[in-house]
Amino acid sequence: NYFTKEGFGALVARFGADVPVELSTPVRKILWDVPGVACVTDRGTIRAKAVIVTASPAVLAFEEIEFAPALPDGHFAAFFDLPMGMLTKLPVEITGTRLGLAPFDDLLIERLARHDIYFLCFPFDLDLMVGFVGGDFAWEMSAAGEAAGVDFVVDRLCAIFGGDVRKHVGRAMMTNWGGERFVRGAYAAARPGRSQARATLMQPVAEKIFFAGEHLAGPLMQTCGGARLSGEAVARTVAAQLAAK
Repeated sequence: NYFTKEGFGALVARFGADVPVELSTPVRKILWDVPGVACVTDRGTIRAKAVIVTASPAVLAFEEIEFAPALPDGHFAAFFDLPMGMLTKLPVEITGTRLGLAPFDDLLIERLARHDIYFLCFPFDLDLMVGFVGGDFAWEMSAAGEAAGVDFVVDRLCAIFGGDVRKHVGRAMMTNWGGERFVRGAYAAARPGRSQARATLMQPVAEKIFFAGEHLAGPLMQTCGGARLSGEAVARTVAAQLAAK
């Protein structure tokens, strides 16, 4: 769960480079009243003895994947008890100045209505300031769009460091996890008093359907590393179960 100079996406791609992955093959339905399971995809049906479902709770709550027969009520309810939170990142290129800041400095700008923004400043001494916006404001910004988000970031920097900052602004972008159909948020957070939903989803259904992901990663929940460790742990469980049969 460390920073990586090349970006965390590059780390994930390198880590999984030798793993056979089929892109553009969304699973639409999982049948489990058949021998083993049958996963119906846009490119045909895949049959297996068991399936590990790592889709986010929001994707499952929106029923992007249909289960037939329906899952037990407890599992289905757990999807809604683990709604997706939002964290939006807005990296902005700043060239020709360091604004009096050192690499990896933290900068928090607090505003009314929880419209706060945090900056990770010039990581690895790169010409980059990475803004972070969370919660309801991040959802609002997602709806407003990238141009509005970048304008907000630049305006905040100008308010702190002066209007000349605008001359040093280069490329900029905004993540949009809320707009990703097969994610629908940045991480799962249990509703107050509903944290038992995690334990519910950690129980397999009919010894055929297993769930894994950042929402079931124990102390590393809500992290990419936690998602990986959760998946590996469940895969070991499934492999041991199949070997015992």
